[in-house]
Amino acid sequence: MDILSVSILRRVRRRRRKTSSSFVHFPLLECSMLPREKFLKGGVDSLSDTDLISILVGSGIKGKNFKTISLGILRKIKKNIREGIDTTISDLVCIDGVGSVTAMRILSGIELGRRIYGLYMGQTTVVKNSNQAYELLKSMSNLKQEHIVALYLNSRFELLEQRTVRIGGVDSSGLLPRDVIGYALERNATFVVLAHNHPSGDCTPSNEDILLTQRLKEAMDIVGINLLEHIVIAKDGWKSVDI
Repeated sequence: MDILSVSILRRVRRRRRKTSSSFVHFPLLECSMLPREKFLKGGVDSLSDTDLISILVGSGIKGKNFKTISLGILRKIKKNIREGIDTTISDLVCIDGVGSVTAMRILSGIELGRRIYGLYMGQTTVVKNSNQAYELLKSMSNLKQEHIVALYLNSRFELLEQRTVRIGGVDSSGLLPRDVIGYALERNATFVVLAHNHPSGDCTPSNEDILLTQRLKEAMDIVGINLLEHIVIAKDGWKSVDI
């Protein structure tokens, strides 16, 4: 091979190496980019679900990097969603590399998103106990006038509608059983949760509250609708009226 041919061959090889290097370098850089770097460069929309959890996880442990841990968390959460159950701290700390602090951070992020941005607006609200009813209605503690609110539920405890049935004190409002029952029959509700607020700030049920609850329960039993609960909400919290 003459000198000219050798010179041309060397130039071709150098060009191929440069082309190959410039071609693969950028994708490798993007793939190896940390979630926080991706966030800063492309914004939150550029992050995958695993990337979002990785930012909350922060770091890995010996033998497991943060991406592996984050993928395990994501799989667990999605599995629970498919099965219709809530993810708990106990669920997450069972994953190798997840401690209680990380679990609380993940669950707090999910709950914050649910509360502020309504991530679950398309899903059904379920009310199975007094605490869930209170969480749904606790803003009533800020009302200056007494309101009586009914939650109408189907046989699966899913919320059909939240309805203010009366405004005014329980003792003076003239609330009749038919004010609550009529709409329950219209919506084909199986259960009703009743709540009212005490603007005084004291959530202790009054005698009038107890009498109203008894009267409502007796009337609703006749038509086959269950009064699950009656709670009194105030600035100092909530209390249940004995049924």
